[in-house]
Amino acid sequence: MMGAMRKAACKLLGIGCLSVLLSACQDPADPLVLTVWHSWGGSELEALRKLEQAFRDREPGIRIQSLQIPHDRLKDKFLRSAAANGGPDVLIGDNDWAATFTEADLLLPIAGARDTTALMAEQETTQFPPSVREAVRVGDRMVAWPESVEAVALYYNRKLISRPPATTARMFADAAVIDRDDVRGLVLNTAFYFVSPFYLGGGAKVLDDRGNPAIDTGTGRRMLGWIRDAARAPGVLATQEYGKPDALFKAGKAAMIVNGPWALADYRSKLGPDLGVAVLPRLGTGKPAAPWVGVKCMMVNANLPIGRRSTTAKFLRLVAEPAMQRMLAETAGHVPAVRGVALGSDSPLEVFQRQITTGTPKRVDPRLGVVWEPMDRAIQEAVVHGIPAAEALKRAQATIVARLAAMTAQEAP
Repeated sequence: MMGAMRKAACKLLGIGCLSVLLSACQDPADPLVLTVWHSWGGSELEALRKLEQAFRDREPGIRIQSLQIPHDRLKDKFLRSAAANGGPDVLIGDNDWAATFTEADLLLPIAGARDTTALMAEQETTQFPPSVREAVRVGDRMVAWPESVEAVALYYNRKLISRPPATTARMFADAAVIDRDDVRGLVLNTAFYFVSPFYLGGGAKVLDDRGNPAIDTGTGRRMLGWIRDAARAPGVLATQEYGKPDALFKAGKAAMIVNGPWALADYRSKLGPDLGVAVLPRLGTGKPAAPWVGVKCMMVNANLPIGRRSTTAKFLRLVAEPAMQRMLAETAGHVPAVRGVALGSDSPLEVFQRQITTGTPKRVDPRLGVVWEPMDRAIQEAVVHGIPAAEALKRAQATIVARLAAMTAQEAP
């Protein structure tokens, strides 16, 4: 009867037969099978297989069933499946997904000082740096288990610049000197995510401590003006199109670019030993850049049977062990999420480890998702169309307020 109900629910929600079979092929309380959904391929999939083997070696009686789902379908598939009392035990995804899942009560809390339903004790989370813990918290609960972290840093071409700039003033001075013919000193993606390290590092905010929009402020206007001037500086090619700056840097036609660890393997294959990676330059105030810190994490389905909770906790603990974190770094190029994983001073990933220490946690907050598009538009208006920063941010603030109001209205009973 339960199997028929699950099949009917999955059919109603548009879930493919493969996920039905995956959830139906085991006893819901079977402690010896752990199901994992993910979107990893290539070197990431190789790392996951090594992780699974390490778990089997440690827990020989436990079998892992993993299912690869395209990244653009994974979030929605979990949402629909878990809402129908199905889905995997563990989902590997992005921390900002947890906002939607938490609102729908689809996640089992990982840890919480006053939460007796949590999977683990609060003290087990201290191995993660504060910025990482904050990025997976809702209130006083950790709702996801960090696997690795992401933040942008500065890539540079050693053929074109001998050492990375320590300050933004030096970065622009170097860019102007290097710029010649078809070579740019700095290719700058002006989408908000990529310039936000300077915007946030300069003291501007997008949401205040209560979660209200805080864009149209004096500091915000000053930092948007800074971004506009940076985009127009000599030697700088600025665009919100990801592909053009990326292609120029890979072709050796740009000395510097701001990008994340996901670009490392590609840049290394194109530039080889000429590739350098450095923390972002400090602002003129002496303050460090504060890039968003995103987290690749493991989320636990609220439907997880009590009989598999111990097994799931063991799997998460294994993921956070220094040896496994190092393996994930070496195999998949992931930046370790835990403290004390030494990668060596010659590892580019070590730079990203240092960069996240000054970062801004990309918290589990659905309101944050409303910010990106209006901010992209405000930057484009200021940089390309010459609209004053105050006017551009006033428009962005109004858009965000309206969208948050609509979101609140939808949530009302």
